[in-house]
Amino acid sequence: MNKKDARNLIKERRMNLSKEYIDVASDKIFEKLLQNKDFKNAKAIMSYMDFKNEVKTDKINDFIKNSGRILVLPKVIDKETMIAIEDKNQYIISPFGNKEEYGGNIDVIITPGVAFDRNKNRVGFGRGYYDRFFLKYPNAKKIAIAFEEQIIDEDIETDKYDKKVDIL
Repeated sequence: MNKKDARNLIKERRMNLSKEYIDVASDKIFEKLLQNKDFKNAKAIMSYMDFKNEVKTDKINDFIKNSGRILVLPKVIDKETMIAIEDKNQYIISPFGNKEEYGGNIDVIITPGVAFDRNKNRVGFGRGYYDRFFLKYPNAKKIAIAFEEQIIDEDIETDKYDKKVDIL
């Protein structure tokens, strides 16, 4: 299946999920993530802030912060670049007014996506932010969190720029 068709199919499917389903499924995904050895051993974890019926990340993000680990979040700074910023609840402001880029190691990248196939290929929103970001942290484990409805049995077409996730 080509990326555009996969993106359109799953976006529609995801928008039809009920709030109750999203809450229950997100809790199950959180519990499963807590059992993952890479997540358990990680000192610095990149997550994201959910939107548009994505897996809820508030419990995940709170857990990371409350467990004494470093939580970093993505920040898009232009049409091609995404950086990581540390979430300390007290942001460091640079002279230009932007939150400063996180400069440390990232052990795990909790990765969003619109659609995934069983071979761990992902389709995002089409800008390539995460694929380029993964190149900065080649040793970080890429853990995708998704609802079952976001997983396609048919292979998603990829190109040389697309990066697979390590765990789905």
